[in-house]
Amino acid sequence: MARMPARPARPIRKQSPTNKKAAGSKQKASRKAPAKKAPVKKASVKKAPVKKAPVKKAPVKKAPVKKAPIKQDVPVKKASAKKAPTQAPAKATPKATPARDALQALALKRTINQALTPLQNDSSAVDSYMRDIDHPFKAEMEAVRAIILGVSDEISERIKWNAPSFFYKEEDLGAFHPRATEYAHLILLFPGGEGMDDGSGLLEGNHKDRREAKFHSLDDVKTKKRALEKLVKNWLALRDR
Repeated sequence: MARMPARPARPIRKQSPTNKKAAGSKQKASRKAPAKKAPVKKASVKKAPVKKAPVKKAPVKKAPVKKAPIKQDVPVKKASAKKAPTQAPAKATPKATPARDALQALALKRTINQALTPLQNDSSAVDSYMRDIDHPFKAEMEAVRAIILGVSDEISERIKWNAPSFFYKEEDLGAFHPRATEYAHLILLFPGGEGMDDGSGLLEGNHKDRREAKFHSLDDVKTKKRALEKLVKNWLALRDR
């Protein structure tokens, strides 16, 4: 192959010393002068205002200051001298006079007469009492009264202890207790305790010389009629010995 002809070398131009200095100064200036950069504008970020919640302060309660009570001087009481009680003068006994003696003698005579005079039957007073009394078991009391009086004609009645009562030959047999309003309440007396243990179950209580009989209805009176009659008959027989 045929070789291409070599290109002729370009002639080297010689720079003048002034040109060399200018070129050198330009190079130095280009080295020394810093390149000016265009200022970069930063976008301003707007921050939203933060609202702070108001902080409520709890009211501080002050404890009340208790003041110590001022102790006042306690007045000292002087012990009063106790006087010995004087004895009341003895009452003078009334002088005996003829009129006073006569009154006392009359009162004593009446007491003796009442003790010696035999008791009298007073059924009219008992009838009046039973007619006026307001008692829930009035009918039961009348039924028991009829049973006792029917045992013997010698049994009498009167008002004693503010209630209808029964007696036989100057001796009390028993009486009603009208203050008891839960039932018809009969109290029977047994001098010396004789005759109270009849075994019928009619009597109640544990006193030495008396027992109680209670009647809750008219049917209860009918049920206990024979036991009551037997009890009264035995009581009369013991007094007739």
